[in-house]
Amino acid sequence: MSEAKNDFKHIAVLAFPFATHAAPLFSLIRRLSTMAPQAKFTFFSTKESNNKVFSGQARLENIKPYNVNDGLPEDYMISFENPHEPVGYFLKAAPGNFKQAMEVAVQVIGREITCIISDAFFWFGADIARELHVPWVPLWTAGPRPLLLHLETDLVRQKMGGDGVPEDRTIDFLPGFSEIRAADIPKELLYEDAIPEIPAMLYKMGQMLPRAAAVVSSSWEKLDPDVANQLRSRLHNFLEVGETMTKDGVTKAIKLILSTGEGEQMRKNVEHLQDLALDAVSNGSSSKNLETLLEVVTK
Repeated sequence: MSEAKNDFKHIAVLAFPFATHAAPLFSLIRRLSTMAPQAKFTFFSTKESNNKVFSGQARLENIKPYNVNDGLPEDYMISFENPHEPVGYFLKAAPGNFKQAMEVAVQVIGREITCIISDAFFWFGADIARELHVPWVPLWTAGPRPLLLHLETDLVRQKMGGDGVPEDRTIDFLPGFSEIRAADIPKELLYEDAIPEIPAMLYKMGQMLPRAAAVVSSSWEKLDPDVANQLRSRLHNFLEVGETMTKDGVTKAIKLILSTGEGEQMRKNVEHLQDLALDAVSNGSSSKNLETLLEVVTK
């Protein structure tokens, strides 16, 4: 890919600033930024989150943090009785807080936004991208199985949401879920009439993800092929890019696990898992998916 092609690319990155969501998104952006050094990546999150994510990081000329309003009232004090309250305030401020910060970034950098990469939680990324006529690429930081459940929430509720459904009823209507019981599913996924803000956000996410130019997952390709194939049939580009690890790093991690007492039993069947993991990094499928992702975000 020529550097000239990336000279005017400005990718807006919208991070979910709670728990561990921002860190894997930042890791993905670092990988992309080294592959497209002429492109500009603007990382939008709250001040507190950005301070944590960028602390101790080597300066990268093409990644710049921008703070967005956290939505908290003035002089707000965190309540120990309701530690998740800041999440609710933040979600009420979104997406307006992101739009406002994006407008400032465009003026300062002097480049219009050409792509939006966001945490998959931010379903509104699809609407912002449509307004700007640019691609939307969400990152799902968990495994493919819960993602498929969120995409099929209506079907799961139809089949298993009734009060008379036994708790040991399995999800036999989705490939690869025959061992998952109704009791294992979060209640907010099953019942529509009691949806707090985060489950409502996840439900909306499941509706909007098919509109994405690509959906990226931190999972490894080939480790759960049946579910991955189901996701590919529902999404335009389902790309499993793995974590930021090298082939040598994966090998060392596996050897470290096997050196412990708990690893004795794992030795009997770990060879197959190791082959799959090593195939997904370095020159394997994850690297190819990352190259495909780069083509999408710099198109």
